[in-house]
Amino acid sequence: MNTKLTIVDTKLMPPLIKKTHIRKSCLMRKLKTSVQYSLTIVHSGAGYGKSSALSLYIHDVRQNFCWYTISGNDDDIIPFVTYIVYSLRKRYPFLGAELMEYMNTMDKYIRDEEIYSLCALFINEISHIQNETILVLDDFHLVDHSFTINQWLERVIEHLPGFFHIVISTRNKPKWNLLTKWKVSGKVLEILEEDLTLDKEEVELLFQDFYGLEVEDTQLQSIFQLTEGWVIALSMIAEQIEKGTSIQEILHYHHSSMEELFHYLAIEVFSKQSPIIQSFLEQTSIFEDITPQVCDEILGIQGSDLMLEQLAERNAFLHKIWGSKQYRFHALFRASLQKKLKEEQASLYRQLHERCARYYEKINLWEQAVYHYEQIHLFEPIGYLLEKNANDMLQSGRLESLYEKLKKLPDEVKDRYKILWFYEGEVLRYQSFYEKAERCYQHLINASVGNDHLNLIGKAYEGIAKIYLDTIQPGKAERFLQLAIEATESHPDAEESEKQHLYFLMAENFVNSGQASKAEKYYEKGKMQNQQLHDGNLDARLYLRTGKLEMAKRVLTGRLSTEVSILPKSHRETDILLSFIEACMGNAEKAKELAQRGIERGIRYKSSFVEACGWMRMGSAVQILDQYEIQLAEQCYMTSLKMMEEMKISRGKAEPYMGLCILYSRIGEYEKAKEFGKMALEETEKVYDLWLSSFIQLCMGIAHFFSDELDDARRFLSDAKENFVQCGDPYGLMLTELWNAFLTFETNEEEQFYSAISSFLKEVQLGNYEFIFLRKTPFSPKDLQSIMPLLIKAKELNVHSAFTYRILKEMGYEELDSHPGYTLKVETLGIFKVWLGDRLIDEKDWQRGKAKELFQFFLTHRGKWWSKEEIYQKIWPDADDKSMDQEFKVLLNALNRTLEPHRKARANPFFIHRHNNTYCLNPKAVIDVDFIQFEEWIYAGLDEKYPNKARNILKKGLELYKGDFLSERRDVWSTTERERLLTVFLRGAEKMAQLCVQNNDPNEAIIWCERILKMDSTWEEAYRLVMYCYYQKNNRPQAIKWYKKCESILMNELGVEPMEPTKRIFEMILIGSESFSI
Repeated sequence: MNTKLTIVDTKLMPPLIKKTHIRKSCLMRKLKTSVQYSLTIVHSGAGYGKSSALSLYIHDVRQNFCWYTISGNDDDIIPFVTYIVYSLRKRYPFLGAELMEYMNTMDKYIRDEEIYSLCALFINEISHIQNETILVLDDFHLVDHSFTINQWLERVIEHLPGFFHIVISTRNKPKWNLLTKWKVSGKVLEILEEDLTLDKEEVELLFQDFYGLEVEDTQLQSIFQLTEGWVIALSMIAEQIEKGTSIQEILHYHHSSMEELFHYLAIEVFSKQSPIIQSFLEQTSIFEDITPQVCDEILGIQGSDLMLEQLAERNAFLHKIWGSKQYRFHALFRASLQKKLKEEQASLYRQLHERCARYYEKINLWEQAVYHYEQIHLFEPIGYLLEKNANDMLQSGRLESLYEKLKKLPDEVKDRYKILWFYEGEVLRYQSFYEKAERCYQHLINASVGNDHLNLIGKAYEGIAKIYLDTIQPGKAERFLQLAIEATESHPDAEESEKQHLYFLMAENFVNSGQASKAEKYYEKGKMQNQQLHDGNLDARLYLRTGKLEMAKRVLTGRLSTEVSILPKSHRETDILLSFIEACMGNAEKAKELAQRGIERGIRYKSSFVEACGWMRMGSAVQILDQYEIQLAEQCYMTSLKMMEEMKISRGKAEPYMGLCILYSRIGEYEKAKEFGKMALEETEKVYDLWLSSFIQLCMGIAHFFSDELDDARRFLSDAKENFVQCGDPYGLMLTELWNAFLTFETNEEEQFYSAISSFLKEVQLGNYEFIFLRKTPFSPKDLQSIMPLLIKAKELNVHSAFTYRILKEMGYEELDSHPGYTLKVETLGIFKVWLGDRLIDEKDWQRGKAKELFQFFLTHRGKWWSKEEIYQKIWPDADDKSMDQEFKVLLNALNRTLEPHRKARANPFFIHRHNNTYCLNPKAVIDVDFIQFEEWIYAGLDEKYPNKARNILKKGLELYKGDFLSERRDVWSTTERERLLTVFLRGAEKMAQLCVQNNDPNEAIIWCERILKMDSTWEEAYRLVMYCYYQKNNRPQAIKWYKKCESILMNELGVEPMEPTKRIFEMILIGSESFSI
């Protein structure tokens, strides 16, 4: 639950309009068109009158407007959205109830889905307004650094209803990804610096009509050139001339920048004020927001309200907020006055800041007090305030702000307020600066000698232990946790909750080392409450390390939708932990999505360790996803390793090393696999992580099995099995017994196979691990069909017969007496290739060319039964009928031997089925065929409504099209299919080109169009697109050439002219239209 935000009402009011404000007619006309756009951006440097121009516009048009002046303290999504809601409530009092209620459940750091929810709730709320409404966000540059604010606002603008308009005033143009798209689609109006500057006639109007000054034309021209139409500088020059300064004196001032000119003018304006006003201006320049109450209190005077009112009325450097008694200096003017006060009256400057700090302390605004103490380097009271308030900042996730304050304090101040060393260490630990964090904790230990400081010593040891908990180094963590427990238990005033927290950490550490029984003892000792088990996801990690994957998943999934995450938890982050569990259960897409969120969370927290953990989990997910190249998984693991190396966290390398071990095993690079496995084991054995060591030993066993080093494989699998039993992890034991079954099946050790397969099937049933037969995991075989011979052998040996029969029946294999143990992979688009699992069939393996042709026919007509007569009529219509029977028998035997070279004698073929006198491909066989996947991806892309998603889907399909379907064949049946698939490709490529145009990517669109036309030179839509793209690139000659080429080819090939839409585009290109689209 958030602390209730105090709304400063004056931030919801625009600045008052002064008599000297000029209504630039062209600017006002442009601003009036803002109701035609979802977004208007007014951006320029300081002093160009952005806020004043918007205030004038609102005053003139009398629209339903809502105003929000942003301050630097609003740089978090909660206060930002809250202020927007309160701004809208000025017009629509009952708006935002559901949105505010939702925000009350959120805290400092929020997840992506919460950003979406906030966006959706906001859009739903404003959709009820129905009236034309303008929301002005003034001074947006003060929060432009906030990732979550930008993310939320970008999504809101994308979905704004037509009657709602947002106007942003900022010194820096936002860097939103969608901004270019919005500009192209006419959704954005930009007001630039040149729109805000005054021209010479407007300068003359300002001087003559508003200040009553007659200025010679040559002098006016010189002033205009000096100021370049900068409004604030012109106003200050006019005020100086009005008070007697000569124009020549101003014009002869040499400046190197506009800021330097402003400083000169500010001092000149200041010098024309009375001594009392000068003193008042100097002293109030230390305030960020000025009110009569603060002035009277700090300066010890009365009548500040009248003085402020008069100054705001007469001068350009002070603004009053509408309907309030709050004022603000122009930022540049304030900076000039502060500089002058500090240089000329250092003692007074110091006294005023100290008075301000004491005042803010008294009214419990401690951060404002710290700001004023910082200005005069008064560190002792800052140390006192931070000692009282740092923990609140830490718990609310304000790490950067806290660290900025702490690092400014001298060491001797932190030595007097010793707990600050602990807080600095905590901030650095959360941000993965582990060496610096440990130095802070160690400094606290050295500075806290004696029994009086046992509580601080305990905290310091706890901090060091947490470093090793974060980086999963149980051996080192245990030593420091024991020291922390001893110090805390020895302290007479230690709270029971402090001791329980340390017992909780020790329990977590034993979970990390795979010692579940010891962990349970500390649970009991600490009398763990549910909330403690939730902290750091300890309960879910205990479930994971004891093989209860479903329970771990259920706990984390529920937590993912409700948790409020404030501080980074290293490897304990819910999404990162759940990603590994989903991968272990074969849910690769979900694992990938969660890993991506983990990476983004690490970036958002600025926690390199969290990000690195996200990358290693991404590697595990990508490795078991068929649509990605294996190099992508390798890259993910390498990224994680590089980050761990940079952070000098050696233990963090173990899991990516393990991932690389299994990855290289799968692609046949066995020496690399074993080397990475060896390095992984070295890391886990150094820190006594028995559980992860067991998985690495399993991976090493797999690597040696694939490289036919079966004795070494047996040794590693035996060690893994023993350790999984010791850790109490039935999931790891199940996997180990699966690979033991593979090993003993390979070596024909029937007794040992019986033991291994029995244990495997038992653990599958007890742990609900049936997914192992259906989905790939990082530790299962790459080809799940390789498990089928094991199950058929188990059925033969009557091992867990009811369960084995059910699994085989669900796959349609209950009647089989043999299975080849691999998936067929076939490429038909381009060069024809067939793989038996990972082995590519050579041309000589087909034995007979007609056997390959027969397989291609069955593949193309999959799902239909054919007699040999029908087959011959389709493929070899000229064959001799007399020899057909004998030849077909020979061809069919050759095909079966090619597809199943190790099939046992008299066993029925698996891939080619016979029913009476008809034949077809086994419909239950797993055959990975490229043209089927190609069609599925293309049609999915054509149906997808969201452009970015459609591009990604189409790309997957188009990449599969490496050439024509069965390009070496010329039969009628293959030609028909070839032409059909080519048309599917052309439709997909056309859609891809159109999406590239929509995304303002003409170069990519041209590439696709040229590829289309290379395959079908009469595809007219490709000509239209390529003409449009070249025109958008300002290359009209090339666009015209493409039209002429289109015209010529259509006439020569088809005897027709281009269609009307093509002609219209050509005509628009000729006349140079800037507004046409296709």
